[in-house]
Amino acid sequence: MRVLIFGRHGQLGSKLTNIFKRNHKVLSLGHQEVDITDQYVVEQAFVKHKPQYVLNAAANTQVEANESDAFGAYAVNAIGAYYVSLAAHRHKAVVVHISTDYVFDGKRSYYLETDSPSPLNIYGASKLAGEQLVAIANKHHYIIRTSALFGDKQVGSPPNFVDLVISSALNKNNIKMVNDQYTTPTYTEDIGKAIYDLLEEELPFGIYHIKNNGSCSWYEFALYILKEAGITYKIQPIKSSESSSNIVRPRSSILRSNYNFDLPSWENAVKRYLLNNKF
Repeated sequence: MRVLIFGRHGQLGSKLTNIFKRNHKVLSLGHQEVDITDQYVVEQAFVKHKPQYVLNAAANTQVEANESDAFGAYAVNAIGAYYVSLAAHRHKAVVVHISTDYVFDGKRSYYLETDSPSPLNIYGASKLAGEQLVAIANKHHYIIRTSALFGDKQVGSPPNFVDLVISSALNKNNIKMVNDQYTTPTYTEDIGKAIYDLLEEELPFGIYHIKNNGSCSWYEFALYILKEAGITYKIQPIKSSESSSNIVRPRSSILRSNYNFDLPSWENAVKRYLLNNKF
């Protein structure tokens, strides 16, 4: 299998690269090699490398930054995703596109693949637009929605939530965490293996929710991180209305799936992450 991966330097892109290269021929490209917002450059990458599968993990995931730069958010998350999917179609390749729980409004207790999206902010809206354009461009697509990703440290990449909580505690920073927004923390090791299995098993094309098992508030997530890291430090629980952010976020973006991927619990995932990444 010839696999092309965009987003090499991201937490998920780097993990997908490591997982797929064990058994397949993989070329992984970062933004410096291929800017997915440039249609010509994307097309040339397909001409040169002739992939059978393309995994698009390139994204603008900074929610705050997206809100103040809608053009930049849509350029990468929607138009760039469309260029990748369209090129895959032209070259008869399957496209795997990574999306997010933020396509939902959080008014329900959980969401299945068949539930209708209704994003609340620019990030969620740009990712939903990306989903729609990917599907329009290439019927041979897998759209993978996930949530609260954390993965092994990458040089030059921003720290994930686990790293931020630990570094804030070690530096004695004041930590305030919302206790009324719920999600499922997801380890890139686990979702990466699930995506690999999905392609190996040749599941039907479409949308899949893949995340670790269980759910928690961001406050509970942060508490568990420090407990497992053996750090005693106070975290102040706050309501969303008390947050310094003015961006509206879904209250409960918990994903469930019509397909059983049988991933470990998010607690188990945090434990394994801390074992693999020393602080």
